[in-house]
Amino acid sequence: MPELKQFADLRESDFQRYPVWIACHTADYGKPWYEQTDEETFRPWTGQLPAALTEGMLLVRAIVELRDGSRYPGFVTPAFEDGDLGTQQPQAFTAGRSFGFWGGICGVPIEERREFYAALQRAPDEVFPLSFSAEPGLATGIVTGRVEGFYQEAREGIRVER
Repeated sequence: MPELKQFADLRESDFQRYPVWIACHTADYGKPWYEQTDEETFRPWTGQLPAALTEGMLLVRAIVELRDGSRYPGFVTPAFEDGDLGTQQPQAFTAGRSFGFWGGICGVPIEERREFYAALQRAPDEVFPLSFSAEPGLATGIVTGRVEGFYQEAREGIRVER
């Protein structure tokens, strides 16, 4: 049985050991461990690199570069279209945890945003806009992009907050 991890439990060290993770719930249907998984369960990608975007939901090791030029490890999901942050959902690792910028309909809570800035010891204008890029050769698809702040899907469109 492969190593199984919940999305929220993935750490920087997991991506150091395995640069690509795949969602089990769609990729492993019919496998003996499938019943132990849900939509949030991932396992290391064991196929050839680059992992194809069409294989399923991938999490790919990336570098996140803040506006001030400082760099942090992170990960991203490859997308079919440029600028699709709702699919890419880049994450940055700092202070022993990951921070995401896409909050969907609920948005990213203000407490989490404050924790992110505190962990970085930076103000919003030192952080955003930031860029992200998966390491070359790990996956196909769009694995680069730019983040202006914390995103929320609203009735009137996408709202960006800092």
